[in-house]
Amino acid sequence: MNEASRLSRIKAGLYFGSMVLVKTLAGLLVIKMLAWKLGPEGFGLLGQLMTVVAIVGMLAGGGISNGLIRVLAKTPLATTEGQAWYASAYTLTTILCCASAVLIAALSPVLASYLVPGVGMLLFIVLAFSQALIGYGNLPLAEASSRGSSRTFSVINIAGTLAGAAMVIAAVHYGAFEEAAYSLVLMPAMVGVFALLYAVFRRRELLTSCSWSIAPERMKLLLSFSMVTLIGAVSVPLAQLFIRDVMGRAMGWEQVGQWQGVIKLSDVYMQFMGVVLINFVLPRIAAASDMRHVLKEWSGSVCALVGVLLAGFAVFYLMRDFLITLVFSSDFLPMKALLAPQMAGDVFRTIAASISYVFMARGLVRVSFAFELAQGVLLVGAFSWFFSTEGTMAPVYAHMVTYCFLSVVMAFGLLFWMRRKAQ
Repeated sequence: MNEASRLSRIKAGLYFGSMVLVKTLAGLLVIKMLAWKLGPEGFGLLGQLMTVVAIVGMLAGGGISNGLIRVLAKTPLATTEGQAWYASAYTLTTILCCASAVLIAALSPVLASYLVPGVGMLLFIVLAFSQALIGYGNLPLAEASSRGSSRTFSVINIAGTLAGAAMVIAAVHYGAFEEAAYSLVLMPAMVGVFALLYAVFRRRELLTSCSWSIAPERMKLLLSFSMVTLIGAVSVPLAQLFIRDVMGRAMGWEQVGQWQGVIKLSDVYMQFMGVVLINFVLPRIAAASDMRHVLKEWSGSVCALVGVLLAGFAVFYLMRDFLITLVFSSDFLPMKALLAPQMAGDVFRTIAASISYVFMARGLVRVSFAFELAQGVLLVGAFSWFFSTEGTMAPVYAHMVTYCFLSVVMAFGLLFWMRRKAQ
């Protein structure tokens, strides 16, 4: 590795590190406010809404970001071909954002009565609007990622995260459950707002590339990545909705709140893993010239990510009583029994997901599709198996077993594929 490449990696690491630090602190502050003001029961109830918001956010604009990053990494926006790809992505985003808004609005009475009784269907009308902001904001973010501009990507995310967290904290502090629900719905859209402001004031060529373009072949490729995002967005969250519902009915929502606390902590650092894999590892593997470079990029990245996870887990586990009380409250101390299997599962999850992105970057989208689908199916199956005997520990045991199995399967799949390519 030459000096310029080494400096580039260091700078990227610093930008991503700064973004992760801000996202982590902001996420912990939001969790603290929700847990402190609403308690385990209210926190558990809001967990259902947060899951739906996460699903909608991932699907915003059709979830074509991964595909756009991959194609622009090879054909930049400065080229005619790159502009054509961006125009196709904009067209798809518009069509799918409109379709999603109509669907969410139509389902708003059902969603309101099931997820947040008493809040009202207007909450989901707001969600329908916010997903469009996320979808359009993903386009300039994907373009920045494709050319390795970690500074741009990180600054936009930091600004959006701070604005969103401030909004939630203010709403929870000065309001109640309903205000908290509205702020959580709007929070993810803040990154999209800042991404669009960046396009307007700093990269006007992004706006000029937003022309209407119906190109079947390009749309078909982008939609193939969209299907992976679709399954990834609904597979695990739907499994978690099922688990919450079963536990809530059998054990009460306070027990769900304890598990929800572990899940939200996991989401904070796993979000960082996803950002690095999508916006740093994916474009590099996509642009790699041969299998040797693919293996080098993947192995270096996964070793670094797992090392960071293990170091963070060790510190957190040693200080778990203090940190749980600090982040949540003393009411959440029972959740410390759930930490070890959850953390072990997250390590295996990182390994399995990193291999999935290798396949995605090299165009083997079906493997990534199968991986995303398997997560939810295996989680539900493992939870159902453990629930009768393990009770409150069932969801974290299911998490650990699911990702241990998937990491082994994905590793064997990677070895088999690389051997075939070498022949």
